[in-house]
Order: sequence, then structure tokens, then C-alpha cells
Amino acid sequence: MHPVLFRIGSLPVNTYGLALAVSFVLGLMLAARRSVPVGIAKSDIYDLGIRVMIAAVVGSRLFYVFTHVQDFQDNWLDAVAIWKGLYGLSMLGGVILALIVGFYTIARKKMPVWRLADAVIPAFALGIFITRIGCFFNGCCFGSETACSLGVSFPDWAMAYSDTGIPVGAHIHPTQLYSSLAGLYILLVLLWADRRKHFPGMIFSLFMGLYGVTRFGIEEFRYFDHRPNELFGYSWVAGRPGVTDNQVISLLMFAAAIVLGVWLLSRYRRISSRSS
Repeated sequence: MHPVLFRIGSLPVNTYGLALAVSFVLGLMLAARRSVPVGIAKSDIYDLGIRVMIAAVVGSRLFYVFTHVQDFQDNWLDAVAIWKGLYGLSMLGGVILALIVGFYTIARKKMPVWRLADAVIPAFALGIFITRIGCFFNGCCFGSETACSLGVSFPDWAMAYSDTGIPVGAHIHPTQLYSSLAGLYILLVLLWADRRKHFPGMIFSLFMGLYGVTRFGIEEFRYFDHRPNELFGYSWVAGRPGVTDNQVISLLMFAAAIVLGVWLLSRYRRISSRSS
């Protein structure tokens, strides 16, 4: 664990914050490069990227506060106090609000919505890949206790052993790295699919479906910040009743991806048949 990567004088450089910044810069570069064939100026992509980045941070915080309302009832001002630490963020909420703001900006500027969405969405997967490595060094987003060979142990002072019931030194699932590898996998699949013939919006739909599936699965091994939703059974892996709120939303994302993909495909076929 290295929550503070290094210091510049007395100023600490947090690993998670640096990973977030690197993912933003590289993601923006990837999105700008992929948007050139669509006919979009790089300046428009940079403007879109800044809006999406702000939306991602705000959405991450809003979703965290929404799922932890009881933690803020005594002091609602803490709901906006993200400077007290980066533990109060939820990536799922950030992805959702970033997508909403991104689509709104694209539509308002009358850009080719689905072609541009296909061009920029791999940048989200790249961001997940890099940012989750920062989570691992930060010690947040950790998994449940395990005896399997993939388990890791954190320092005694780590968050994983603080008021969690997990014994100090116990091996736990490195769900941060699972998420990072999932982001890399999604990125590679999207880039591979983009080289094949596809209808506008397919790459975006594929991202939603893959993210929903991988996030749902990783939640089964995750301990940090789980909020059981007792709609569905019992998780034998995580050892808790029901699925988490994150899993419910992941299922909705997967369902939405299927509906969206089918609609876009049928729409593409109708337009193609008319033009022919």
C-alpha cells in the first residue's frame, strides 16, 4: 500500500489522485485521436472531456452520499467535503452521470451522437483500468476475506482491518485489481470490435453490457462499502444477504445495453433498407 506515492516538499502526492489524473489525460488523448475520423475537432473533445471529468467526480460523490445517507444525517455539510478524503466516491455513480452529461453535450452541440459515443467510450474503459490501480495502492475498494491463492494481505493499519470484522493480516480478494483487469479487458474488446463492421452505437452498447456484467461479478468478491439489497437471495462468496445496490444498477445497465443495442440495430437496418 502506498496511499501517498511521494511528497514534493510538504505536499503529498496521493496515488489515487495521480492515477485519476493520469487516466483523465490519457483517456482524453485516446478520445481525441479516435474522434478525428468522425470529423470532430480536438478542441470540442477537450471541452467534452472536462465536462465529463467534472460529472464523473460529482456523480461518484452523489451516488456515495445517496447510498450512505445515514452517515451524513448529523452533518449534511460533510456531503460535499470530498477534501476530507477520496474514500467517499463511487465509480459506478461517476460513470452514470458522466455518460448523461456526455450525451447531453454531444446532442446540444449537434454532433453525430452514436458515432461519437463509439469513438470516445473506450476512454472510459482505459480510465477504469488505470484508476483502479490507484484504488489498490490507496487500500480502498477491498474484497472479502479469502483462503484462495489470489488473496493479498495489507499492512496492519489498512482500512480493510478497521471496524470490518476482517482479522488483521488476513488475506482478502484484491478486487481493485480485478476491476482494473476488467477495465483492460473491456478496452481490448471494444477496440477489437471497433475494427469490425458494426452499426453506430454498438461499441457504446457493448461497453454498457460488459461493464454491467463485470461489475456485478466483482461485487460478489468485494467487501468494501457493500450495502446489501435483500431483493435476491444470499451471496455465498461475500457472505451477506442479497445483492448490493451496485449489483442492482449493474443488472439494469446490462438490460439497458441489450435494449439499446437491439433498438440501434433495427434502426440501422431500417435506414440502410431505405437508402438502398
